Amino acid sequence: MNANNNSGDSNTALLRYLTDALDLSAEDIDKITEHFKTNPDELQKYFSLQFFQMLDAGKDELLSETYESLSKFRERLFQTWEAPLKRLDTLLYMCMEIVDELRRGNTGTTNTNTDKFNIATRLHARCVQVGHEISHLLHGGYADGAFARWRTLHETSVTTIFICEGDEDLASRFTDFQHASRVSAATRFNNNNELGFKAFSSAHLTQMAKEQKETIDKYEPCFKNKFGWALKALGKAMNPKSEANFIDIEKFVEMSFLRNHFSFANQYVHAGIDSIGFKLGTSMSNKDILLTGPSNEGFIEPIQCTSLSLIYATIALITAFPNEESAIRMSVFRLWHEILKQEVVDAAAALQVKGDALRNAK
Repeated sequence: MNANNNSGDSNTALLRYLTDALDLSAEDIDKITEHFKTNPDELQKYFSLQFFQMLDAGKDELLSETYESLSKFRERLFQTWEAPLKRLDTLLYMCMEIVDELRRGNTGTTNTNTDKFNIATRLHARCVQVGHEISHLLHGGYADGAFARWRTLHETSVTTIFICEGDEDLASRFTDFQHASRVSAATRFNNNNELGFKAFSSAHLTQMAKEQKETIDKYEPCFKNKFGWALKALGKAMNPKSEANFIDIEKFVEMSFLRNHFSFANQYVHAGIDSIGFKLGTSMSNKDILLTGPSNEGFIEPIQCTSLSLIYATIALITAFPNEESAIRMSVFRLWHEILKQEVVDAAAALQVKGDALRNAK
């Protein structure tokens, strides 16, 4: 059966529904039938409008029930995961306070009027922001989404550490790399601007190309290549074809112990076959279901990984810009993570006991 036949059958069914629902004479039915046979699109538009109006009128009632159900679910979730979630949220607050103190100049730290300080604190602030996004997803019951956001946090944390451990030249290169790469990005935008947004003008592209040349002349021909800003600090050869990647930086700052978790989190970012396979949200119950909403399972990985990434980035920041409290804060952070690990394991164990009890009761 082809598409046209399907459309015809659908219109016939809609027409029958309309005529059956109305108290019409045989003559009126014949007139309506003849009209819609010659104007089939009008019938579909009529029923589409009716269906839309019905859904629109009932959405508040529908969503009221949905929101109430979600609110009760979140209360139950928080009862189970309260201790590690509170510890993670407190960690986020501490990290936020540290970067705020540094930016306000309230810590007695020197060398704050530099590219390195500016970039390091901005990157760290982004770590905190992404951490809050992860927390929000966890409170809502979306462990898989939280782990996907941790992938971004890991990249940002590693880059923060790299900048903090580097010198002023590295920070300047990181900043200037935008001039070396954005002309290509702008050209791609213009070439794929199918939605018709305002394109970059020829004059703007010319200006960006000029800035790109000036930047490359300032450094090396390979500066425009992939991760060209990091080549010198990584100790890579500086020939015109040299390039680097994120894994190089990850290894350099000794954060590659999270590589397997990073690779695992990729499946929740991309749309490969793995993205519809194993779910953190069903990892404990081990149910093969089409998960389309929240779950209270699978929190161990995103909570622990988020804590680690935040702590390592923050330790790198206060090591690069220390004060008299830095050593104490580092010790507190390490202890904080050790306790969080135990709390998250305890919460998962308690949830497992509840799940087993429910299954045994059936």
